[in-house]
Amino acid sequence: MPQPRYREDLVRAEILALTGSQPLNRSQIATRLGLGAATVSEHTRRLIELGFMRELPPQVSGPGRPRVPLEVVADAAHTLGLRVHPDHLVGVVMRLDGSEVRRFTRPFSPADDPVDQLVSACSPVLEDSRVRAVGLALPGLIDPSAGTVRLSPRLGWTDLPLLPLLAARLPVPVLIDNDTRASTTAELLFGTGREHDDFLVLAIGDGVGMGIVLGRRVHRGPDGVAGEFGHVPIGPGGPACVCGRRGCLDAYVADYALAAEARARGLTSAQAPDLVRLADEDAPGIRDLLAETGAILGRAVAGVANVLAVRALTVIGESHVLWPYLAPGFRSVTDGGILPGLEIAVRPWDDSAHALGAASLVLAASVVS
Repeated sequence: MPQPRYREDLVRAEILALTGSQPLNRSQIATRLGLGAATVSEHTRRLIELGFMRELPPQVSGPGRPRVPLEVVADAAHTLGLRVHPDHLVGVVMRLDGSEVRRFTRPFSPADDPVDQLVSACSPVLEDSRVRAVGLALPGLIDPSAGTVRLSPRLGWTDLPLLPLLAARLPVPVLIDNDTRASTTAELLFGTGREHDDFLVLAIGDGVGMGIVLGRRVHRGPDGVAGEFGHVPIGPGGPACVCGRRGCLDAYVADYALAAEARARGLTSAQAPDLVRLADEDAPGIRDLLAETGAILGRAVAGVANVLAVRALTVIGESHVLWPYLAPGFRSVTDGGILPGLEIAVRPWDDSAHALGAASLVLAASVVS
């Protein structure tokens, strides 16, 4: 099956996302998305033809023509998003309005044939004809246009042409992207993008990633490598990073790096998942370490925010639970270094969030194109 190209124009997906929370008329849609009336009329006409939207009874309010609200037919089509972890897969089936139909988890071994495992995970879901496309979110350097995993240290893959291999075996379109960019697409459609046209998404967990939205478009770069924030050089003599270099931001902020530094300082023998408990208990030195780490992270984010003139940041990822202890150091840097200030939102997180991002990604790029 021919594979869709990544679309920079996400208008139809944005219309579905915007009206998924409440019915809106065409004028309201145009105002929020900054579009002309003719553009909105053309896109909504096509969405109605596809059966993805329908008109509600006209609303009369004062003089002039009645306004016709539009609502999403949420179950007219579904998308499947998969998040690939080093030891398991998380899948989410998503409706057109961004709500979940269901989720599931399956074991996964990146050292074994990944295509067989992914096809096996997708096939039962694709028995439902409403599931129109599959999106995959993976850690690492991903070229989404070619569908190639250029480098994923956590999965142990290099130059793997994953999309062509999957496309040959699945009956629906397939798209892949970096996990942070997939979740950034979800934020654009269903989260921060409701209020902001330009924003950053900071992902903190077993690595550090950044999603960039400018002018309501997710920035990917020419080869799909934009957002590798964790490999911004912080100190030439710093700790070793998983990429093989020293002093990357990952090597200071990623959960494994924080736990290693805590042990090196003699503060604890615990692993990364225990840090939030130790911080909650005010174990000696832990909060100071996290505040120092927050300042390192804040300096790196401040540079990006100032250069791009972005004033909104959304924090996601497994380590979002550490944010109350990272925030003091982070804010000590950004409050003085970013004018007129940085609006920060911390998003609740669980194991399915990147999978929902993958489902959003493929909705925007494939189903409504």
